[in-house]
Amino acid sequence: MSTPHVHPANWYPDPSGAQFLRYWDGTAWTAHTRPMPQVAAPSGAHTTAVATMHQPAAPMVLYPQTSGVAAPIGVWRGPIDSRPFVPDMFAAIRVCVQKYASFDGRAGRPEFWYAQLAMVLAVIAALFVIWIPIMGWLAMLTLWLLGLAAIVPSLAVTVRRLRDAGFHWAWIFISLAPFGSIALLIFCAQQSKHP
Repeated sequence: MSTPHVHPANWYPDPSGAQFLRYWDGTAWTAHTRPMPQVAAPSGAHTTAVATMHQPAAPMVLYPQTSGVAAPIGVWRGPIDSRPFVPDMFAAIRVCVQKYASFDGRAGRPEFWYAQLAMVLAVIAALFVIWIPIMGWLAMLTLWLLGLAAIVPSLAVTVRRLRDAGFHWAWIFISLAPFGSIALLIFCAQQSKHP
């Protein structure tokens, strides 16, 4: 099992949009703040010129990354977090379809659990209509095709979730052992070990 990479500590613009810097300790945002540095007016300029705000040179990626969507209030992410924003089950399904066979990267808990919930709801819906004569056959066929189509994205999101929880991807094979599926679900329920 490898240790997760710890990102360097630094001062970054406050992710909530306030006009000050907040300290990132390498794993989480702290309560330490300081004002944005002021840029001195160039020589020869009027002395009452208003100094402009200076942004730190360190690159940063705020979360969520889609333009036009405000970050959730109270949710601060690491400055280099690249996981997609997954607020509901439909977003999780969209991400899993977009990353159909992508085993690299990381998946947060909402992405993993909403995808699992979507599969469980599809099975429950099929069980309700399975007893109807003709519609039952169609539901069984649809469920069978959905199960085949969901094998690869389900494995991919599980591998990405294990990596995000700080485990090696090969822990997915623990599900082949007796009661291993329960252990795998416990691994996937762990908090992210990355900022």
